[in-house]
Amino acid sequence: MARPSSDRTPAPLLLGGQAGATPGGGALLGLRSLLQGTSKPKEPASCLSSRDTPSPVDPDTVEVLMTFEPDPADLALSSIPGHETFDPRRHRFSEEELKPQPIMKKARKIQVPEEQKDEKYWSRRYKNNEAAKRSRDARRLKENQISVRAAFLEKENALLRQEVVAVRQELSHYRAVLSRYQAQHGAL
Repeated sequence: MARPSSDRTPAPLLLGGQAGATPGGGALLGLRSLLQGTSKPKEPASCLSSRDTPSPVDPDTVEVLMTFEPDPADLALSSIPGHETFDPRRHRFSEEELKPQPIMKKARKIQVPEEQKDEKYWSRRYKNNEAAKRSRDARRLKENQISVRAAFLEKENALLRQEVVAVRQELSHYRAVLSRYQAQHGAL
């Protein structure tokens, strides 16, 4: 006997409960159409040569539909002035960027006598102060970016957990329907 399959191709994988989008990206589409009786049976020869298997999904292409509007002040503090605004949805930090930084013990200050504070000394002090300011600003910017990205990921994670619960409930429902079908009509 020929196995029924769906004529429809799976929609792009969109998570988040958008109307018309199938949770799980159409992975249950064949089972749904089988249970609802909306699929057409294939010819026996074609049934042996093709299977309804979902194509692999690249995790970076999965779009989670959610509203995330960070505070504009946080975005301003997370963006480099004159450059593109920081987007927590798209930015990915490398492993190196997320490694904890060691706490360095400050070196003791060495007092320089007044008679040694010449033009060269003040030039080096000025350069060092500017470098320290740039370093603090860069660290602060990176910390702000990480905190905005973390807030986005927390919200996305909560939404995905809800999605997993819904898909698991749907899966258990379809398993129950399938077991009832198999109890009445035999194994598929």
